[in-house]
Amino acid sequence: MSDILNHSILPFIEHFKHYVVWIAFFAAFGETLIGLGFLLPGSTFLLLLGVLAGQGYFDIGILLLFAVTGAYIGDITNYYIGKHYGSSLLDKTWIPFSGEQLRRAQQFLNTHGAKSVFLARFLPALKESVPFLAGSLKMQRSKFLFWDFFGAIGWSLEFIGVGYLFSASLSLAQIWMSRTLTVLVILIFLFVLLYLLKQFIVNNAHSAKIVLLSLWNSFLQNPFVSGGIKSHPKSTAFIKSRFDQTTFYGLPLTLLSVAFISVLALFAGIVEDFLSRDPIVYVDHIVANLMVGWRTPEMITFFTWVTYLGTKEIVLLFLASATVILFLYKKYNDLIALYFSFAGSAVFLYLGKLAFHRPRPETALYFESSFSFPSGHATIAVAFYGFLGYLLIRHVDKFKNKINLFFVTTILVLLIGLSRIYLGEHYLSDVYSGYLIGTLWVITAIALLQWLSCKKFFTQGKPFGKAKTISITLIFITAGLYVLFGFKFHYTLATPPKINTVKLDRLKMLFDKSSNRFAKNIFGLDAQPINIVLTSDQKEDICSVLKKAGWKDGSEIQSLNIPLFWQAKEPICSLNMKRKKRFYLLKIWRTDVSCKGKKVYVAGANAITGKQWGIIPVFITDMDEAKAFVVKELHENTNIKRDKPIQVNAPFVKENLFGNSYFSDGKIEVLSLEK
Repeated sequence: MSDILNHSILPFIEHFKHYVVWIAFFAAFGETLIGLGFLLPGSTFLLLLGVLAGQGYFDIGILLLFAVTGAYIGDITNYYIGKHYGSSLLDKTWIPFSGEQLRRAQQFLNTHGAKSVFLARFLPALKESVPFLAGSLKMQRSKFLFWDFFGAIGWSLEFIGVGYLFSASLSLAQIWMSRTLTVLVILIFLFVLLYLLKQFIVNNAHSAKIVLLSLWNSFLQNPFVSGGIKSHPKSTAFIKSRFDQTTFYGLPLTLLSVAFISVLALFAGIVEDFLSRDPIVYVDHIVANLMVGWRTPEMITFFTWVTYLGTKEIVLLFLASATVILFLYKKYNDLIALYFSFAGSAVFLYLGKLAFHRPRPETALYFESSFSFPSGHATIAVAFYGFLGYLLIRHVDKFKNKINLFFVTTILVLLIGLSRIYLGEHYLSDVYSGYLIGTLWVITAIALLQWLSCKKFFTQGKPFGKAKTISITLIFITAGLYVLFGFKFHYTLATPPKINTVKLDRLKMLFDKSSNRFAKNIFGLDAQPINIVLTSDQKEDICSVLKKAGWKDGSEIQSLNIPLFWQAKEPICSLNMKRKKRFYLLKIWRTDVSCKGKKVYVAGANAITGKQWGIIPVFITDMDEAKAFVVKELHENTNIKRDKPIQVNAPFVKENLFGNSYFSDGKIEVLSLEK
């Protein structure tokens, strides 16, 4: 992961960071501007940019400056549009404000006066309409500019600031929170993003529809376009029939065909990448190894329960319940399409596993005998649960309820796929390809359902008596059986792969891979250089030897036990020694290599010189000083021989977990524990 971040993603961000501030500007401007604001979720962009700023990729001050400027100019533009064209625009049917929105905005203006311009900035339903109405009602310009300036600052701080604080607090969370809570915080943050996106769609769908229809009508009324339509009547009739909403062969088939071809192309691309061993396969192994460091007993339990939803026993149980409920409501067309999606994806899945024979990841927590590519759980998550979600969306009336069902279904599908990656049962590309296969069959099943409905293959009759009561009872019974299954069923733990010791002629060969030169933090980023190598031919555990020499176990001291990983593995021991006001830290990892008949360990030496605000550790800036102290202590108190250091990096300056710079000469000290 570090190689990808350091050599691909981070250099890209670094190279284009001067342009990213313009994304902040246009995101803020676009969300505010009348019309465009209903199509662009600018606040979500600002939230994500705030997260990146918290990780040190951008300067938050510059980011805020551009966001405030964009929001301010957007509001001023709305004000002048309202001032010069408000009266005439409000009479137009295509104005993107409903009568209710305009009434509420005007009432808000009358109630709060000039300060309403500031307050409306924080209300999604009013932030676009109030500046426009303020101009239409000829609010004094100086008052508008004064209050709107502070509103733009507050709104930008609201989103960029929240993202920045969340991102910065994750670094502190690695010390003071368990990994379980850290994973939960990240999941909650992702769900909040989805919620904000859902709210944006719910609040702006009607206005966006009006804007798009207005743009479409303007396009059709263009002289060049209207002339082309008259000149080519047959082509125009054919294209028009493709967008006919009254027949299955019109708009429904057009949209489904485009979606099917697009997803099929994506699936073909992932298969090509897999066969040609493209970088996605490398990413697969990086992500699989990284997940090992995120595992905790609590999160393993949670994701195991989630992954049960994709087991054949539970899926067949839910399929049986869905069959009974659809039969009771006489949704026979729905039933045929559901079985088509389920059976088609199952056959496609079986053929895919048979064709590729990809073994499971070595990091798998549970034993499963089937092949890995593509993921069956991910496929069924979309083909079965996704199609059930579509059926529910199809049969509810309110748009808001449809959107809520869509996002609930999306979260369920994502969680099932994530559970397979977290538990190590599948690679990332396995899950991605499973999603694509499931989507293909959902699209095909939707097309079948639309065709059956148009042909009236089965006419919709009245539900059987007490269908609702029986359905609710059946849902509770099914949920109870799922819980019972979860308590009774247990996966067989996978046997850890046999580790073959690799013999090296030179220790420097261990660091030929740049990813082996640093310990990573919980996000897979370089956090601390490996600056000591220990070799030993003794049977006694090396950690025990060092504890006898005066080093103490630091794993129980939360502020010293900062999670670090090397080759996705946790250290076999985390030791510390206090000298005056400093805590010297030593984390040791066991390797799978030997050199000249001795076992090889790698270690990272560091030191904490104090605490900022009483909670944030302040690390030493000269990493070589910490390394020299550890070498001196080990040399004086243990039977250790010092060999020639290894130069694995050029001297460098990097930033630690909290964005503070540190220096290293790029050398690794080699210590040999003698009998």
